[in-house]
Amino acid sequence: MNEEHFFHDLLQNFPQLESLHDEHVEFYEEFLSHVFLADVVRWAVSLFSEAGQGLTAEAIGLQLINFIEGAYVHGDSAVRELVRVSFVENLPYSNQEGFRIHEHLTGNLRRMFAQR
Repeated sequence: MNEEHFFHDLLQNFPQLESLHDEHVEFYEEFLSHVFLADVVRWAVSLFSEAGQGLTAEAIGLQLINFIEGAYVHGDSAVRELVRVSFVENLPYSNQEGFRIHEHLTGNLRRMFAQR
């Protein structure tokens, strides 16, 4: 899976991200993959925030984590680097809201999170 395929599948599987994508492209006047994935992290973290978005939001968050883990496993080196640098590195630290997302990381994401 290359970057183009990754983002196509991301938007197909998570239509909730379409408006975020549109705002991103309008603001930057182009698509910046690392910046957009950092925006996706903020969205994902909000699903696990202490404000509590409910079981449906957490289920979507879990689906996203599984999608990102799968992309890391099946992605080319550019996708793996994108996941490591723009997803894992932007996850909240223990003193930040939404840190609870780390409890749901699996496999490679959990390993990379522990090593940062």
